[in-house]
Amino acid sequence: MIVCCLRDWEREKFAFHPIINKGIEYITQTDFSTLTPGKFDIIPGKMFCLLQEMNTVPANEMRAESHFKFVDIQFLLQGEETIGVARGEAEHEVVEDRAEQHDIVFYQETNNESLIHLKPGMFAVFFPQDLHRPCCHTQGGSFIRKAVIKIHLSLFDDGLVMNNQ
Repeated sequence: MIVCCLRDWEREKFAFHPIINKGIEYITQTDFSTLTPGKFDIIPGKMFCLLQEMNTVPANEMRAESHFKFVDIQFLLQGEETIGVARGEAEHEVVEDRAEQHDIVFYQETNNESLIHLKPGMFAVFFPQDLHRPCCHTQGGSFIRKAVIKIHLSLFDDGLVMNNQ
C-alpha cells in the first residue's frame, strides 16, 4: 500500500512504478467536475477509471475487499474517507467470492487493520495483498466523490512500452 497526495507526488514520483505514475497523470489531467460517475478507459481492457459518488458508512457496515488481477489507485476528490487496510493472511476468511467475474472478494473480519484518512487530493494505492475497507466514516458521515484507477497486473511487466497504449 502507498498513501500520498498530489502536492507531494510531483517530487516523489521517481519512487513509483511508471504505470502508477501514468494513472496519477491521468488524474492530474482530467477535469472530473465535468464528468458524471461511470467507467472511463485509459488503456482499453488494461487500465480504466471508475468515477464514483457515495456516502461513507460506519466501518462495521463495510466489508474489506481485495483484488487479484488489478491494482487500485483510490484518489479522493471530495469529502473525507477512512479506509481500513490489512495485509492478506491465510486466516482472513472470504465471505463472498466474485473473483472470477469481477476480480473482487470480500472479507467479514480482518486482522491487524490499520486506518488511513483521506482528504481531497490524497490517494492510496492498493496491491493484491492489501485487503482494504473503503468508504468508511472519518468523523461522521460524508458524501465522497472519488476516482479509482484500476491497473491490470500485466502492465507491471518489465519491458512494457507505456506510451500511446
